[in-house]
Amino acid sequence: MLKSIIIEVSGMSCSHCEASVQKACEAVSGVESAKASAKKGVVKIKAQDNSVVPAVKTAIKEAGFEC
Repeated sequence: MLKSIIIEVSGMSCSHCEASVQKACEAVSGVESAKASAKKGVVKIKAQDNSVVPAVKTAIKEAGFEC
């Protein structure tokens, strides 16, 4: 069963930013899907467990955002 994990992300201001964060998250092995919200300042990922969180945070930072 997939878990829903919410990670706070700062620096998103538009739909392009959301797409960049989503793409970075979905590239991480173990992440099934990602939905970013610039308005809320979060990305919600669906994954098997919390073990993907460090890799997701690294991917977000490499995409130019803070978490």
